[in-house]
Amino acid sequence: MDRPDPIGALFLLAGMLCIIGASFTVCYTIWSHGWEGWESWSARTGLDEEQALVEKHDRLVGERRK
Repeated sequence: MDRPDPIGALFLLAGMLCIIGASFTVCYTIWSHGWEGWESWSARTGLDEEQALVEKHDRLVGERRK
């Protein structure tokens, strides 16, 4: 009967975690290089945080009244 190899399992787990960490690092690096900030995002999309908060508040207050 073969016995499981705990050292091999730890190496496999560590290797998978390294691959996932490297993937996240690469994705974050690409994303942060292209990121221009919230101001440009708001200008490009036409979204305004203050207006969105006012509309959210109005929606919540309107739901409570019904």
